[in-house]
Amino acid sequence: MGVFCPYSIEVLQFLMINHTAPATPKTDELTSLLRSRMPDLGEIHLRGDTLTADLDPSSTAELAGEPIDELTRYLDRAGRWTRLSAEEELRLGRLAQSGRDSAGNYDRAGQAALDHLVCSNLRLVHHAIMQFSVHRDLVLSLLSAGNVALLESARNYDASKGLRFSTYAYWGIRAAIMSELNFQFRTVRLPRNIHEQFAKIRKETRRLTLELGRVPADNELAEAVGCAPEKLTELQSLQQCGRSLDAPLADEGETTLGDTLTDEGAMTPAEAAAQSDDLVLLHKLFGFLTERESEIIRLRNGLGCEAQTLEAIGQRQNVSRERIRQLEESAMRKLRVAARS
Repeated sequence: MGVFCPYSIEVLQFLMINHTAPATPKTDELTSLLRSRMPDLGEIHLRGDTLTADLDPSSTAELAGEPIDELTRYLDRAGRWTRLSAEEELRLGRLAQSGRDSAGNYDRAGQAALDHLVCSNLRLVHHAIMQFSVHRDLVLSLLSAGNVALLESARNYDASKGLRFSTYAYWGIRAAIMSELNFQFRTVRLPRNIHEQFAKIRKETRRLTLELGRVPADNELAEAVGCAPEKLTELQSLQQCGRSLDAPLADEGETTLGDTLTDEGAMTPAEAAAQSDDLVLLHKLFGFLTERESEIIRLRNGLGCEAQTLEAIGQRQNVSRERIRQLEESAMRKLRVAARS
C-alpha cells in the first residue's frame, strides 16, 4: 500500500496562482478551480501499482542549505515524477473519468488519478517552452500559462480514444505558451482572431515563397489569404510590435531605449543660451515702460498668456479701443529707442 503525496501539485498551484498569473484570457474558471478546496491527498490510500508515492519534498540544494530560485525548485520537484508509459496514461485517464460526475466533480480516487497525470507531465510544459528562445525571466510566466493548459487537457482527456495523454496535451500547452508570448511581447494587446490571421499570413507567405521562388507581392498574398489588399496592409502594420521606452538596452546597466532617442523638438544648447539672452534683454527693455504699457505689450503679443485684441484689452483697462492702440504705438517707440541705445 502506498500513500499518494503529490508535493509537485503544491508547486503547480504556487506558480499558477500566487506567483505569476498568466496574461492569457479565459483562465478565470481554471483559477477558480485551483483555488477551490482540494481533498487531503495525504490520506488517500491506493494500490501501489496504480500511483507512484513517497516523494521527498526537499531538493538536494535545499537540504545542502543552498539558496535556489523558484524555477530550479519547480524543475527539481517535477523531475521526481517518473515518466508514464502509454498504458499508465490510459489507465489513469480511465480512472479519472470514472471518478468524475456529471457536474465535473471528482471523487478521491478520480482526483488522485488526475493529479498524478498532471504532475507526471509537468516536465512536458518545460520541454514545450524550451522550443522557444525566451529569457529565463519569462520562463515562470510561461510555465504558469502552460500548467493551466496542462490541467485543462487532463480534465478533458478521453482515454477511451486510445491516444497518449502527453501527445494530446502537448499541442494545447504549446498554443497556451504562444498565446502568452504574444501578450508578453506586445505593448498593445490584440484579439485572438487577429493573431489567427497573422498565423494564416505567415503560412501563406511560406507556401507562396516555395511555389514562386520569390517573396510574393502584396496582391498575390492578399488573394491567397482571402482578404482585400487594404486589409492585408492593415494587418501587416499590426504585426509590428511596440517596445517600451523604459526597456533596458542590456541585461546589465541602467541605459534605456528612451535615453538613446533624439528629441527633434528640443533646443540645442546654443539655441537655449540665445533664448535665455533674449529673455534677459526683454526684461531690461520692459524697464523703460510704465506698468500700463508693459501690460498692453504683454497682452497684445501673448507673452506668458493668450494674445488679446485691442477691444478686449480696452475693456480690461476701462478705456476705448483707440486709446489702447495709441498706448501700444507709444510703447513700441520706447522699446525701439531703448534697443538702439
